Amino acid sequence: MRHSTLVLKLLAHELSVGVRSMTRYQLISIGLGGAVLLAYGIADAVVALRGSADTLRQLPWLWGSGLPTVMLAVGVLAGLAIGRLARDRAFAPFLKALPLSIAKRRVMAAVAAATFGIPLAAMLGGTVFLACMLIEKPDPLKWAIGSAALFAAGLFAAATWRVLRSAGQDHPQRRDGGTRRSLRLGSIDRARPAWIGIWAWKIPAGDIRRSGQLIAAIIIFTLSVLLAAGASLAQRQAAPAALAALVIGFIVFMLTLRYHPLGSPVLRTAPIGFTRAWLRLMRLPLLLSAAVFVLPASAALAAEPAAWALPVAGGFWLLVLNLAYAAFAAHFMKTPFLAAFSFIAALGYSFYESVEYGRTILIGFVLLILWLWHRARLRFRHG
Repeated sequence: MRHSTLVLKLLAHELSVGVRSMTRYQLISIGLGGAVLLAYGIADAVVALRGSADTLRQLPWLWGSGLPTVMLAVGVLAGLAIGRLARDRAFAPFLKALPLSIAKRRVMAAVAAATFGIPLAAMLGGTVFLACMLIEKPDPLKWAIGSAALFAAGLFAAATWRVLRSAGQDHPQRRDGGTRRSLRLGSIDRARPAWIGIWAWKIPAGDIRRSGQLIAAIIIFTLSVLLAAGASLAQRQAAPAALAALVIGFIVFMLTLRYHPLGSPVLRTAPIGFTRAWLRLMRLPLLLSAAVFVLPASAALAAEPAAWALPVAGGFWLLVLNLAYAAFAAHFMKTPFLAAFSFIAALGYSFYESVEYGRTILIGFVLLILWLWHRARLRFRHG
């Protein structure tokens, strides 16, 4: 077996195992339902592009900065996800018996990430080419190649960063007995079942380690909160800080919610119901989300006391969004990136269709949430 393709074969094997684990009814439902939704989405996109072709061709910011930025950002997000998948397989515990150095494992992960990234770049470039043809944009091949190149550059850079972080804190072979610890969470994670939130976050002994990634995230969110609060206080308007409180609070909840313990036999065989475990795993993410929400919401209230309804409504919708996303996260229990992508796509598409067909279309989104929650409950009970 060639070591350079070992990680790729592991990923393909896991995908095939996941497909074979589905029943024939599930495969047919996913295939037919996905095909219908894909065809409807493509037809809707074609109609929208043709209807606004003249406007799209004349937008300089779209072609000068909008499209390149989006392609690069999407490539970075895809690279982070693919790079982590490949890296985790390259450093899997069951491969320790093989005579592979760390450099060789990094090469294996890089080959797997590139193999997955090249077809994605080609598909994205083809999509841009077809869109340019529909709106009759000059030089469609140039825009397609440029978009694919930017996507590939972002993907390869992010995947390489992920692979090179093999000496980081989540590396399976790391030896860091002397690592300094920073924040203890045991005192707020003792409600029954105890320590389940720390289990979900994979935090040894309940202590959060200091890391560059954690510090960077804290700095980014702190600056975002301060900018939003400052904007509201300077303009004497509650809207900027109230909106920032909702968005930042929800982003923090999505980044911190993990439901992989629901798939563990240890939790499934414990005397605890699905609803209780589902709610208990939300405890720490909800506390963080609420803590991040409070500061900009308070600034919004201080900037415009008469508009107190805005931060109150923001808090209500933050809770609704958190509960809705928790159903997606429980269904995609071991793939939080896929859960976040699916939720954002479903929510955005539902609101887009509600503009055309009315708010009753949101009933379908609510039914989807209930169905995903029910499917997660069945998986928890029956495996």
